[in-house]
This record gives sequence, C-alpha cells and structure tokens, in this order.
Amino acid sequence: MTATAAAGQPDVGAEAPARARRLRPAPIHRVRDLPPTSRLAVQAALVGLALVPLLSAAIVLLQGWRPTGDNALIGLRVHDVLSGHPPLIGQPTTGENFGSGIETSHPGPIEFYLVAPFVLVLGPAVGLALGAAAINAGALVAIGWLAHRRGGTSLLAVGSLGALAMAHSLGGNLLHDPVSSNVGSFVALALLYASWSVIAGDLRVAPLFVALASFSLQDHLTYLGTGTPVVVAALAAGVWWARRIASRGGSGWLRRSIASSVVVGLVLWLPVLLDELVGSANVNAIFRTFTGKRTPGEGAAFAAGRVAEALAPVPIFARRVAPLGYLHTPALHEWLLGIAVLAWIVVAGVLFARRADVARAAMALVSVLALVAGGYSAVKLPVGAGIQGSNLRWMWTASAFGWTTAAWTVWPLLPAFWRRVVRGPAAVVLGLALLASVVSVVGSVELATDRDGASMEGTDALVREVEAKLPKGTYRVTYEGGSAVVSVGPALVHDLELRGDAVFMDVGPFTRAYADHREFDGQRVDGTIVISSEARASYPEGTRLLVRQELQVNREEAAINTIRVYYVEGQP
Repeated sequence: MTATAAAGQPDVGAEAPARARRLRPAPIHRVRDLPPTSRLAVQAALVGLALVPLLSAAIVLLQGWRPTGDNALIGLRVHDVLSGHPPLIGQPTTGENFGSGIETSHPGPIEFYLVAPFVLVLGPAVGLALGAAAINAGALVAIGWLAHRRGGTSLLAVGSLGALAMAHSLGGNLLHDPVSSNVGSFVALALLYASWSVIAGDLRVAPLFVALASFSLQDHLTYLGTGTPVVVAALAAGVWWARRIASRGGSGWLRRSIASSVVVGLVLWLPVLLDELVGSANVNAIFRTFTGKRTPGEGAAFAAGRVAEALAPVPIFARRVAPLGYLHTPALHEWLLGIAVLAWIVVAGVLFARRADVARAAMALVSVLALVAGGYSAVKLPVGAGIQGSNLRWMWTASAFGWTTAAWTVWPLLPAFWRRVVRGPAAVVLGLALLASVVSVVGSVELATDRDGASMEGTDALVREVEAKLPKGTYRVTYEGGSAVVSVGPALVHDLELRGDAVFMDVGPFTRAYADHREFDGQRVDGTIVISSEARASYPEGTRLLVRQELQVNREEAAINTIRVYYVEGQP
C-alpha cells in the first residue's frame, strides 16, 4: 500500500496517467460539516486570529497612538474619500529610482476606501488604526479558513502558526500600521492561499480570490511585482476548471461565483480604470518605469541569496530580524539548506502531480511561483537605491507559505506507523507554539516601538498648540529640514484639515503625496505656516514663532530634534 493510500487517499499507482486525464477539483473541508465540538473549535480559532490585530490596535490607541508621517498622509487620502475628492491611485512610489525618471504611485487607492468607513464612524485616529487592523484581521481569517478548506483542522493549525510566526518576525505593531507596505503583508500571504484554492479547482472561493488579488496588486508595487505571476496562474487555471465543470452541467453555483467575482473585480478596480481614462494614467507610467531605461540591478547572486535567507532554517518568517538583516549574506550551510527546501517543494509538486493529488501539487506550484517571482524582483532592485524591508516583503510571505507547503507534503509520505506515533506529540507542540506565538505577538506591541511612536506625544502637543494659536482659516504650509519635518508636518496638515482649515502645500519632494488639489498655486490664503527643523537667523518681517518642540523622531536614533513652527500672516 502506498503512503497516499495509507493516508486515506486512493492508491493511484499505475492509474495515474488515466486519472490525470480526468482530473477533478481537490476535495474541500467545510466547517459546517464538522461535528459540533470540532466546528466550535474551528470557529473559535478563526475568531482568535481576527482578535490579534484588533488587540494590537487597541493597545497602542490606549497608549496615545495618532497619525503622523506616512500614516497621516494616508489619513488625508482617506479624508478625501469622505470629502468629495475620491482618490484614483495610491500613494507615491520611488519608481523613478529605477532609472526611468518617471513619477509613479502605487497602482490603486483600495486601502483608502476600505478604511474610510472606520474613520467616518470612529474618528481619524481610532478609525485609521482599527481600519488597518481590520484588514489584517480579515487576511488572517482568510488564511485560516482557506487552510482548513484545503486540509482540515491540521492544516488550519499549521497555516495559522505560519501566519502568527510571520507576525512575530515583523513585530505586532505591523498589524495596525496603515502604511501600504505593511498593511498588505498578510493580504499577500492570504492571496497565496486563495490562488492555491483556485488552481486546485475550488472556484467557490473565486470572489474572495478576486478581492485579495485586487488589494494586493493595488496596495504596493512590491506586491504587484511578486503577486502577478501567481494571480495569472490562478486565473488561467480557473478558466480551465470552469470549462471542465460547466461541461458536466448543473453548474448554477459556478455562474453565480463567476458573476460575483466579476462584480467584485469591477468595483475594486473602477478607480484605477478611471485614472487610466481621465486621470494620470498611473498604470501606464508604472509599465513604462519597468520596461524602459533601468539602473543596474542587484543581480542573480543577490536574489538567490534572498531566497536562501528566506527558506534556510530558521526561515526568516519564524525569527526576529535585525535592522537590515534581510540583506544578510547567507553562509554556505544556509545556501545549501535553503536550496534543499526549495528543491523538496519542486520534487513534491512533481510527485503529487504524478499521483493526481491536485491539492498538494497546486500548493507546491504556488509556492515555487511565489519564490521565483520574488527572486526575480530582487534581481531587478537597483544597486544602491536604499533597499528597504518593504522591497523584500515576499521573503516573509513566500517563506511562510513555502514551509507550510513543505510540512503538508512531507506528512502523507511518512509511514503510517510514524504518523500514528508523531500525531499526538505534534498536536501538543503545535498547540503550544500557537499559544506562544499569540503571546509573543501581542507582547511585542508598544507605542514606543511603533512607527514614529517615540515622537507621537510631542507631535500631539505641537499640533494642539498650533491649533490653539491659529483660528480656522486658509493656510499655505511649507517645510524646511529633514526627517523630523517629514514626520511632524503631515500630522499638522492632517489635523488642521480635519479641523476644517483649507491647507495648500508647496510642490516638492515631500509634498507629492498630498494630492493635486492641495497644491499651492497662488490661492488666497490667510498666512503661511513654516514647519522647520532648522534654526534660521531671519525670516520675513511679521514672522512669529508659534511653537518650539523637542522630540525624538526616529526610535533607532537617540538624537533629539527641535521643531519650530513659524507663522507669516498675509498673502506670500
């Protein structure tokens, strides 16, 4: 008897070629079909996954979290959704660093629209943090539900552990962070599970797949580059499966699923389509950026090293990484172990494809596609462009999914005796690891270690004082200085506009993210607000100092910055 037959699957043996010709969608595990006790346990697990990001947001909100820096800019764009300036594209990127010189933005504004209802009901700070947390909560629930649908409670546990380990690695603060590169991380992992389901023939999840793909591909350029091959493979497989299922008749559910997917896709991509027709043609600019003149890339050796770093034990998704640790050059043993894990996933895919095990073969395919796409994107990263963790976030998502794939493909190949021996202890270890992961993730959440968390109290005091000294009006805002201004300035503009002021910005390297309707072009203003991290000997006559505030902007640096806010009354 083969290991597959011993695992409760039919022994395909010599029938594999014939079985391959009449492939059927992989079996699914429905929660509603479980016994009451098991059903309750699965539902409790899914609720638990949803609560982790929400708890993360609650902790920092109680400690004084407020929008600053990039998050304040996202808050402004969410406000645009609610105030009659609907965004059609995402936040600006650094795509011009790739050598094209073309200004681009992230493909779509989907996050702004999803977070807007939370801000409308709960206010700008609570709504923004809880909105981002809700997106991550939905992604974690999708991961758990799809894992259970494909492999039952055992894969639900393994998949959940992979996702929580990834949260441990990236830090619990990421779970409520609205910045696009962070809020899309777990959606990108959920997309791998959804793509796997579609490739395995589970077309009932097609609307969920379309929703996850839409968010992931719109949210940040890095997810567009690494997610597109997986999405294309899923779409192609979905069409193939749909034709086979429809040919058998009685597929009313299939028509409903396809119709729902089309509606979801049209709604979520409508702003992007409108931008191409009547706006900035941002997608065209992205295409020209990545197909035109390019700076030299980091190269194949660097990319292969990222794959090895992602997969080699202890894989990157399961450990804390020091600053810039994702750029670590793997040692020889890490190279060999990383290649061995990747080789096993490839071999497992071929093995289970020959056995007509659609579920495991499809999972291996998705895992390999994600790793190859990520590696290719790393090849193209420009040398010396200041590579950030967001550029390589695929290392975490592909690593978590890859190791889940390795575990799920090894298990049915173990002799039946060893599976019986290992099952009990493995379940205990898995349960303890899940509990430890939740405790670790929640325990890592703290305002002091959050994005701009060290400066939030001082920023809030600065903003309150400026608002107390200036009446509501129409103001021009200019910046002078470095990172302190980039963090504090957006927070002040965000709060002034939500107070009811009209704010216009000078065009510059820091102000493209404010959207065109906030550009200062000679409009009548009551005065000019100058936010500066530099002390100057003189300002125009009539300039007065509103606020002088000392704060630590970057938690990685002990330096204290002095921010000064000046006001010049009248038209500039």
